[in-house]
Amino acid sequence: MSYKSKRNLISMVVGVLLIIAYTIYAFGKASPAPDDLKTWAVALLIFIGISVVVTIVIHILFHIGLAVGMAVKEKENDDKKVERIIESSMYEDERDKLINLKSSHIGSACAGVGFVAGLIALALGISAVVVLHIIAGAFAVGSIIEGCVGIYLDERGVRNG
Repeated sequence: MSYKSKRNLISMVVGVLLIIAYTIYAFGKASPAPDDLKTWAVALLIFIGISVVVTIVIHILFHIGLAVGMAVKEKENDDKKVERIIESSMYEDERDKLINLKSSHIGSACAGVGFVAGLIALALGISAVVVLHIIAGAFAVGSIIEGCVGIYLDERGVRNG
């Protein structure tokens, strides 16, 4: 599995764990009242902040682990060669840019469909808190789908056209 696939997989696992944590919070005893839109919005903002911080920390640890793993694997080589190997695995070429473009397009489409579904639900008279969760869930699922598509295209290959 390539470096980029591993990075996407780590991001997806973190995303799923954060969705599970939010779901436990939302259905737990400490959750806000069902119609308290302001408190739900604050809770979602807090979880978004937590997800950003956790993702940054996990990626830093992933990069450190990658560097240590490469150094151990290439222990008979000098430090400069190990640095070149690490840099070459992180290098982004045109293929990687195309994969990122296609996967972000699919992830954004999923998030957009969820946003429209939330607006339709709001127009049908469904609670604003439910709509807030539909939209947040659509963005979370879109991010996970984006990671899946990125891994799939990275491992299978991608064609331009």
